[in-house]
Amino acid sequence: MWQTEHTITTGASRAALWELLSDVDGWGSWNDGIETIALDGPLAVGSTFRMKPPGQDELTSTIAELDPPGRLTDVTDLGDLVVRVAHVLVPLSGGGTSITYTLEVTGTASDATSAEVGEAISADFPTVLAALAAAATRTDRRSSFGVEPAGGAAAETGADSETGAGSGAGAGRAAR
Repeated sequence: MWQTEHTITTGASRAALWELLSDVDGWGSWNDGIETIALDGPLAVGSTFRMKPPGQDELTSTIAELDPPGRLTDVTDLGDLVVRVAHVLVPLSGGGTSITYTLEVTGTASDATSAEVGEAISADFPTVLAALAAAATRTDRRSSFGVEPAGGAAAETGADSETGAGSGAGAGRAAR
């Protein structure tokens, strides 16, 4: 098994983060590592979604855990490898939220192959987490002014004006 974890903290509310995270069809609006994505049915344990990273084949993942508003875990079976990504939101006592993505790669493939795939997939996690936080911060700001954007929160893209963090992606977004 190969595993890694990336965590950031943000001033964004857990509610705004969950709004974005639970909108699987909208992930591509804040994550440039997704060319297309479509949830097949409602967001529920056992539901699948199809995702195509730029320049790669489409993959199908299954929602394995769903505990609103704090955890969404998806699993992608690649044959000799199984990729599991847990997206966890934890409110902080002083305000804001901790966002953690945990990636596990298991299966019959060699340890070297598991590590190579895991490193490729998780390479852009810091950028993706920053983009999610930036999008949620924009959602929080609109909510505090009672303004709902045309197209909803998923209409936002690009870099955050405060942090400069974009929603860039590495070629390793194959299972994310």
